[in-house]
Amino acid sequence: MKVVKFGGSSVADAGQFKKVKQIINSDRKRQIVVVSAAGKSSSEPVKMTDMLLNLEQAADSEPLFQAVSDRIIKIRNDLALSIKIEKDLQIIHQQLGTCSHDYLISRGEYLTAKLMAKYLGYYFVDAKDILIFDNQGINYVQSQKRLLNVLATHSQIVVPGFYGANENGSVHLMPRGGSDISGSLLANLVDAELYENWTDVSGILMADPRIVSNSQKIDSLTYDELQELSYMGIGVFQEEAVRPVREKHIPTAILNTNQPEAGGTLVVSAHEDEKKDQIVTGIAGRKDCTVITIRKYQLNKHLEVLQKVLAVFQKFDLAINSVPSGNDGFSFLCQHAEIATHLSAIISKLKKTCGVDSVEVNQNIALVAAVSLQLSKRPAIAGKILNYLDSSLIHVRFVFQEGSDLKIVFGVNNDDYEKTIKQIYRESMEHHFKKISA
Repeated sequence: MKVVKFGGSSVADAGQFKKVKQIINSDRKRQIVVVSAAGKSSSEPVKMTDMLLNLEQAADSEPLFQAVSDRIIKIRNDLALSIKIEKDLQIIHQQLGTCSHDYLISRGEYLTAKLMAKYLGYYFVDAKDILIFDNQGINYVQSQKRLLNVLATHSQIVVPGFYGANENGSVHLMPRGGSDISGSLLANLVDAELYENWTDVSGILMADPRIVSNSQKIDSLTYDELQELSYMGIGVFQEEAVRPVREKHIPTAILNTNQPEAGGTLVVSAHEDEKKDQIVTGIAGRKDCTVITIRKYQLNKHLEVLQKVLAVFQKFDLAINSVPSGNDGFSFLCQHAEIATHLSAIISKLKKTCGVDSVEVNQNIALVAAVSLQLSKRPAIAGKILNYLDSSLIHVRFVFQEGSDLKIVFGVNNDDYEKTIKQIYRESMEHHFKKISA
């Protein structure tokens, strides 16, 4: 059995629905289908989820609700489906102003899945009836029991992504991009032989194509590598969707709905992946970071100071990375957008309450990560990459290795961000081709 998930661009209009049906019909093992809400198309510049978010905030909801209704009905009519989707729209309309945020925002997936189920001739299953969340997250035992009960009588189903239910039955919304998580969870629950994630790109590219034109596609990589790339923001696969399939060693294929013949990227468990004749699997990063460095003489002997510093960051609810900076220093990294409004207050509190000698702030820092399974096996790779950057006169502000030695991160100035990615990519590919021709 295969679990397949189609993103918003894959279900944006009737034309995309037809492509989905061709893909489903080409393989009978594609029995569980997960869909996102209808996304952007050439005629629809706004994702349905964003339409619902705007609807929630609108003083006059009627015009926006009508736009949502018109879009759903148009897809229904263009496909000549007999489903009376107006009944579902009426129920949603009656609850405007009183329903929960999670309920309203999930209706894009709900309505899209209803249409897709009718179009495929599959059985519609409301995600809130099978994906149950408790205080610890997904309740695997309860969810699996409910799903298997459905599959006992309906072998081909369509499930809306992005949401499930709390224990009390209310809708539980996942993080944005949560349809990836839905598909991954369902693959876990049925021990699928393959999880297919269909989107609008033919797999994962080694580097951002906006920076590196004609970037090579990654044919295969491990789940650990994917998680590190997702954390650094590649944006193709939701970071939280990795764990459910990885723990069951279920391969994941990332494919293009518009070009199914192009192939994609296969994600596998580490022990299955025996490639690696190139030193870098993928390159990702982010700009606009702020680095706060605290200094105190023999800081490594004063753990109580670090505890106080961490308490300050916790008070302001900041997500941070930490980097040792020698015996007397420690640096903390966070996105500028998250810290900007509190920066002065944080610096003041660090100086007054933590017993540090000094606090330094560096802004406009970019992080560039080179990810590869080979980093843990060949430590000299980090030095080679650093030499690449040094020869290009790129000022590397700091370097740290993390992610179980799968990722080496370089801190550079924002102005050097694109140049750093291009240089690592260029040198990595040259090394790769030299090795192939040797």
